[in-house]
Amino acid sequence: MAGDKETPLLLSFLDNLAPITDKSLPSQELIDACHLIQKNRLGADGNTDSRFIIPVVSGMKREELIHKLPEFVRGSDDIFKASLRRMAERLGRYVLIFRDEPDPSETTLRGMSSCEQMVYLHHLDFHAVGIPQKRYLDSIRLCLEDDEVFNDRVVQAALDHMSGKFLEGESLPLAYMRTIILTCSKHESLHSWICHVLLPRLVEGNVYSDKRQWEGWMRCAKMLENTRDQGVSSLEAIQKLPEEQLKMYRAKYPRT
Repeated sequence: MAGDKETPLLLSFLDNLAPITDKSLPSQELIDACHLIQKNRLGADGNTDSRFIIPVVSGMKREELIHKLPEFVRGSDDIFKASLRRMAERLGRYVLIFRDEPDPSETTLRGMSSCEQMVYLHHLDFHAVGIPQKRYLDSIRLCLEDDEVFNDRVVQAALDHMSGKFLEGESLPLAYMRTIILTCSKHESLHSWICHVLLPRLVEGNVYSDKRQWEGWMRCAKMLENTRDQGVSSLEAIQKLPEEQLKMYRAKYPRT
């Protein structure tokens, strides 16, 4: 097995073996080989080096990538961003879509679209996999800062999917409202959708039953309440609050 000095050459070799066309996925034989190399090249700390499987992640099943996601999050920012880029590189037409498995009893989807990446990152159980909360939040922030990949439409698609699941009974992930607040600051193009679709939808799902999410909802609504001069305001969503929650909101953010 190659030593540390030969690692860059080995990584380049594996990268060159991976197909470069959109119609060709890395073979299962190559994927298995990359996993074997990764398994046999543990770092001094005993951890695996995710760089050895990045060349083939576009051909790996999405279910497997979900379990690998913590490994990429633990890596450096460059490794993390490279893994996301390679996961989605053959899924350009699905960039705004969270795909459903054709047969729920059999996982067949490969790669992970940018929309799916945002959703799975938000739902990452960082405590269970030993990732600090700060790194969990930073991984999402890194995505939001990458305008070329995670543009306003991708962020909207991910937030929309998670809010739809919220109405179906799923809990909102920890970072959900934080992401909406960051999105408000970054993407004025989404202000109207946030005010007229997203915030009311969250009220419909009783977002105020979760203290952390409720605090985030109120902060977001306040950010957009007095923006009528920009042609949009969250006032309509605020007025949809039940009486008790409306009083709580006004106690915290009186009319100005």
